[in-house]
Amino acid sequence: MLRKTIPDVQLPDLNGNQVSIRDFRGKKTLIFMWASW
Repeated sequence: MLRKTIPDVQLPDLNGNQVSIRDFRGKKTLIFMWASW
């Protein structure tokens, strides 16, 4: 899924501040998602 556009999502960082995917636009970013089933 390299170079795919994803929806603008806001999630809390470790300090509880909201961080938007848009904040990283133009930067190389790795988004690692996992789940425990």
